[in-house]
Amino acid sequence: MVSNKNLSTAIYVRVSTEEQVQEGYSIRAQSEKLKAYSLIKDWEIYDLYADEGISGKNIVDRPAINTMIADIKSGKVNNVLVFKVDRLTRNTKNLIELVELFEENNCAFNSLTESIDTDTPSGRMFLKIIGIFAEFERENLVSRLKMGYERKVKEGYTLATNTFSYGYNRKKGNKIQEVVAEEAKIVKEIFQMYVEDNMSLGKIAKILNERKIATKNKTNLWTVTAVRRILTNPTYIGKVRYSIQNEEKYFEADGHHEKILSDETFYLAQEKIKNMQNISKTKKPKENSYFCGVLVCSLCGGKFTTHHKSYVINEQGDKRYRTSYRCSNKIYYNNDVACNCPNIIHDKIEKAFSAYVEQINSFTELEGYDLENDNNADKKHEQQEYISKCESKLNNLHNKKKRVMEQYVNEEITFEEYKELLNILNRKYEMLECELEKAESEMRNKPNDFALTHEDIIENLKENWQYLDNKERMMFLQKFVKKVVIAVERERANSNVVRIEEVVYNC
Repeated sequence: MVSNKNLSTAIYVRVSTEEQVQEGYSIRAQSEKLKAYSLIKDWEIYDLYADEGISGKNIVDRPAINTMIADIKSGKVNNVLVFKVDRLTRNTKNLIELVELFEENNCAFNSLTESIDTDTPSGRMFLKIIGIFAEFERENLVSRLKMGYERKVKEGYTLATNTFSYGYNRKKGNKIQEVVAEEAKIVKEIFQMYVEDNMSLGKIAKILNERKIATKNKTNLWTVTAVRRILTNPTYIGKVRYSIQNEEKYFEADGHHEKILSDETFYLAQEKIKNMQNISKTKKPKENSYFCGVLVCSLCGGKFTTHHKSYVINEQGDKRYRTSYRCSNKIYYNNDVACNCPNIIHDKIEKAFSAYVEQINSFTELEGYDLENDNNADKKHEQQEYISKCESKLNNLHNKKKRVMEQYVNEEITFEEYKELLNILNRKYEMLECELEKAESEMRNKPNDFALTHEDIIENLKENWQYLDNKERMMFLQKFVKKVVIAVERERANSNVVRIEEVVYNC
């Protein structure tokens, strides 16, 4: 280390907002004391480096200390003076790295409060010990803050500071959030559309966007996720929440704020959402719509979802169903920003894909694999039938729960009877869900007898696609195709054409 005489000294000061308020470690107070100390020591002050309102847990996020380090490495500074060691860093690892940096660059270190001088071995040892205690104090501070947050929620106050739940706000200085009348009205409408009018989340989002209803931050559009967030938020029945992102630590408490909804309305919505999630999180491909899940829009990158329309074909009233696909990014956005990709019927997709397959160049002849004679086909078929039966039973239970809900809404049964019946049905539901999850897991984790190359899949596709029935085509796409990018264009007033842009395979 250099001698502590005529040193080119860097004065470093730091304070976080909480420390300035609670402990009086202001930038000005630290600077004045350190300048006076430098004058007494006859040190030349090279510069003052200040990080204001920044935590000391790391170095990366502090611009001033990084500037100081650069000046040390360039030889402009050969002495560092701080008010306390924890002003420099609260992290032991960072502290040791800084001490090593000082030694490598022949730079002294001094702390006014702890009387530390790294020119001596005892000073360097004491510095590391102080750093350990500084980190210990920081961890204790974090622990105390968490305990404070938990206590605040248990006492009935929200932790929200900048962004509050849609329907609420809190004026500066107030502890209790207040209802925003215009937003509260929309919250009630959302629950009515979902619970009473039986609308889907996508349709609710589309209606809100068409009506130009602003979201909480005024810039985003309503989406399925935003609507679901409203429908599952217990704030509307007077609750406050802690640790939303961590299920293990999550809890709710009674809040002091005004309710927007009745408990019964909120409870009905939760049951309906739970049933919806149990039946199907996303639309699954069926034999008559086997492209569902793999079609991707070339305009916006959104996935296509299916739409089924029925029409009468004779005087007896017999119906025929027509399957079409539409981009998901046009379903619930308003006309100003929605994807303008036209819808396309299944038959046209099928013809376009068949034409694409015919144009594929031949690769090396496939050996060792035959889609129609797969050794595991029979077992897979049995397992798929079992999964279908489980899904059918779940669907029946879902309908029973729906009828119970209708009985309660029509006042045919009491609220207590409704809850008791739901508990019975939910237990059956959970048992069946476990069986279904186990069967699906076995299907997913079943090892293949051999690995297929990219060329194998394409060759097999070209040779066999025309001979596969709809179910086999669905199985092939699910297993081997990641996505089919398509472009849909309007040909005439009531006619669209489709073009296959790209096929990406799972291999």
